Amino acid sequence: MTAVWLTKNTFLWYLLNVGIMVLVIGGVIALISSIRACRSRLRTVAAGSTALAAFALFVILMDCGRYAYLSAPDPRYQPFQIRLFEQPWGLYASLECLLLCALVMLLWDDARYCRDHLTPDAVRETVDLLPEGICISAPDGTVLLSNLQMNTVCRMMTGSVFSDALLFRGIILETGIRQNGEFLVRTAEGKTWRFSMKQLALNGTEYDRMTAADVTEQYRVTEELREKNVRLLDIRRRMKEVSNLSGDMFIAREEAVARAALHNQLGQILLMGRHYLEHPENTDADMVRTATLEMNRFLLREAEVPSEPVSLIQGEDLLLQALDMMKSIGVEAEICGELPADPARRILLAHAVQECAANTVKHAEGNQLCIHITDHGQTIQITNNGKPPQGTIAESGGLLSLRMSVEEAGGCMIVESATGFSLTIRFPE
Repeated sequence: MTAVWLTKNTFLWYLLNVGIMVLVIGGVIALISSIRACRSRLRTVAAGSTALAAFALFVILMDCGRYAYLSAPDPRYQPFQIRLFEQPWGLYASLECLLLCALVMLLWDDARYCRDHLTPDAVRETVDLLPEGICISAPDGTVLLSNLQMNTVCRMMTGSVFSDALLFRGIILETGIRQNGEFLVRTAEGKTWRFSMKQLALNGTEYDRMTAADVTEQYRVTEELREKNVRLLDIRRRMKEVSNLSGDMFIAREEAVARAALHNQLGQILLMGRHYLEHPENTDADMVRTATLEMNRFLLREAEVPSEPVSLIQGEDLLLQALDMMKSIGVEAEICGELPADPARRILLAHAVQECAANTVKHAEGNQLCIHITDHGQTIQITNNGKPPQGTIAESGGLLSLRMSVEEAGGCMIVESATGFSLTIRFPE
């Protein structure tokens, strides 16, 4: 078989040299991988031996090539080197095959180990794939560890690579918004990042740890909630003002109604007393006495103001009592139609009759009321035989209180004075 140095400038020569270079590179990679993964000593020695053997064979072939291209023998070559050059090329090819098998076994073992164990490369890859940015730096700002996300954030904020942690931290402190010990920074791209900075002690040395999290969506939701809270506080303030105003209006309304009712009751009692003095034979003296005593007790603060007109306190049917009260002040009633059966409508009609009877005596100087009831009690019209009003009737006191009561019940009230006094009440169907 031909000596290896004689195969120069042939395909076999170049194949042997390329193969040994590949084996050297593969052996070094296997050795570095074993050291970084903290493999067992035997595994590291095997990788180192393979790399060393491949390198030794590479040196022999390089010297062999130099020896083959010399025009004259070089005395610096030792006899054992010349004997190595004169070995058949098959021996070197066999050695390369053995080294290739060893390297394949080492690389296969590395792949199996990486699949079943956590290696520094796996940790590094995992850190780079995290959605949060992570950086660990020395106190002087030297970056010791940073993942891809942190580099991307730094490039978005500064336009340069992440190389100085102190400079980057200063930018965050200057442009960020402090919130619960952390900083919120908005970038030109519209994203919001939350930065957290803490100290990390390891083997007696202090390191700076910085993390960055994308909180764009949370920040947007928080801002929306903050705006809604502001609007809700404004609505709450306005509702409180409206509530206070409504309370004041309700109290004023109740006071006005109470004053009007008291005024009407006092006027009715005075009318009853006057009619009794003028026509004692046509007046129920007991009713006049009872009503006068009740009013006197209230005026002397010996009793609370009655919830119903004084003349309507006794008995159960307020409408019939109102008709009796008309007689006590000298007003006769002419009823056309059937009185309503609904209790609420009877109460409203009782108040209307009482108010109209009192106004007939005081203002119209009349003595008769005509009550027209149509549409099964849904329309009630009250007129009197007194003098027509002089101009438009200004609703106040009892009439205003009656209108409010009718409208609260869902009905409507119409007061006319063109040809004579007329009060019409319509209830919904």
